[in-house]
Amino acid sequence: LRDRLNALKAKPVFGFTRIGLFGSTGAGKSTLLNALLDKKFFLPVSGTRACTSCQVQISTYGNKHYEANIFLLSEEEWKDELRNLVLLLEPENEDDESDTDMEHAIGKLRAVYGEGAERRSYEELLRAKPVITIPHSRRITLRKAEAEELSKELDPYIRNQDNGEDSDSEMGSSDREMEERREKMRLWPLIKHVEVTIPMSDLVPKDVVFVDIPGTGDSNKERDEMWKKSILECSSIWVIADIERVFGGKEHEIMLREAIKAYQVGKCSDITFVVTKTDKTNAEEYMSTHDAILEQNKDLKIKKGRTIKEKMKRFLPSDSEILQKSDLLYTVSAKEYWRTEILSKEETEISILRDHVRKLHLNMMKNLVQDYVHEIHDFFCLMDVCAVLLLQVQPSQQDQLDAYMKIKIQELGTAAGRVFDHMDLPLLSGVKSARRLYKKNMEKFFNQGKDSRGFHGTLKAVCVRKGVFVSRIFSRLDINNLLAQPIYKCIDAPFGNIFRKQRSTKASLQLVIDEFGTEIKSKFTEVGRSTGLSNSRLHLLQQEMDIILKALERQILLKKKTIYESLELSIQTSLS
Repeated sequence: LRDRLNALKAKPVFGFTRIGLFGSTGAGKSTLLNALLDKKFFLPVSGTRACTSCQVQISTYGNKHYEANIFLLSEEEWKDELRNLVLLLEPENEDDESDTDMEHAIGKLRAVYGEGAERRSYEELLRAKPVITIPHSRRITLRKAEAEELSKELDPYIRNQDNGEDSDSEMGSSDREMEERREKMRLWPLIKHVEVTIPMSDLVPKDVVFVDIPGTGDSNKERDEMWKKSILECSSIWVIADIERVFGGKEHEIMLREAIKAYQVGKCSDITFVVTKTDKTNAEEYMSTHDAILEQNKDLKIKKGRTIKEKMKRFLPSDSEILQKSDLLYTVSAKEYWRTEILSKEETEISILRDHVRKLHLNMMKNLVQDYVHEIHDFFCLMDVCAVLLLQVQPSQQDQLDAYMKIKIQELGTAAGRVFDHMDLPLLSGVKSARRLYKKNMEKFFNQGKDSRGFHGTLKAVCVRKGVFVSRIFSRLDINNLLAQPIYKCIDAPFGNIFRKQRSTKASLQLVIDEFGTEIKSKFTEVGRSTGLSNSRLHLLQQEMDIILKALERQILLKKKTIYESLELSIQTSLS
């Protein structure tokens, strides 16, 4: 009883609703976030170029001040990164080859160790003293009273250093201020992620966390692992696309696939598509710009929405809840939200997106509160039972009940096995397809770099990183996933059916578990009637059964991710 009470006290009633903004370079994630928060230049923005250099998390909290915690790579993590950077830059031949990946690696080394760092060995760099000041705690905390003050302080840490642009914060600064700013900017290779908290407002509910996620991962191993983990931890994934790049591109396909994967094996229960910069339009002579934008947005929602659903149907059961969404796609203009020259604030759909956030958060909080109240009720039932010392079930009946439970648990295992049998044929078919296509897929992989200088360096990075490397030129390169794709193509639909929670079918694990729970509860009722078991004791048994089933669901959530990713992991292990 004491253990149950302590567990209840330690458990938070409310959780966080994590919304991942998932978009490629220049898609407008930061601009969209600024509009949602009603803070125009809170995160750095810059046209179509990448502005944020790392993953940024923003949450609302009860404090009155604005705070940012900047987390740096640990000493061991940086050593691992340093080793990979040096390997990438090792000369393979006499040609003076160069590409964006290698230039990016050189930029990292020079930022930390100064000019000429790229010509030093790994051992020399380990002994060298960095030209920047690295805090011993590997963490920097900024706290300001106003959003503008924090934004100015935060900007040099998170602004992308590949752009070669001066930010508004640097304009008009003194020589000393500019030097201090440049010192902060040199820390960018070491920054792992940033967590920002802002005061509560009427626009965004408390405990909503926005995560600005780089579109295809990160060239740094630790940041890339965080990228994968963050996607799977999100309650909702927003795939962000600029209107001029909304209908294609490799990066968009990767993001859509990752969002679907999060829905299949992670905590994600919602996928939303947001088309940004919709104020860009070529109005016909007979139509005003205002009407042209609205007509364009209406057309986009029909055509793009249909295309997205068709793609999602390849991986998900056709009656999945996500495919029934009427508000799958939003068309927004953050630019017009601030100036309202052509569109009204309502027509920019920023406020509609905020309503969407509130609904998501409300649904999540409602489910959490229901679970919490359920556990409290169970605790009071337990107190009732503890007040009655006399055992009402005879030992022989207790033995019968134990034997029944053992039989039912065995039957549950057998039934679960039959459910997983539905994977056998698709898995076999997928393996055959993978064997047939692996040469063709690898040829396609190598052909990406036939016209690229320095592709040998990129391939070396792929091998060093065990088959995965995020290139500045070729986006995300993942040999393990490439070789596993034919298998995933065959098993995605049956996998979705097995682990579905809504509209359970005979092929779903949830139906088997529900039937098991119903049969056990019926047995408890039967035993209770025959022995004169008190209502409080009977209710306790049934509540305990619910708790066990909830714990089982949590374990399944964890295990299905392991099962799904085991294909790529097996390939990676074999090739390593």
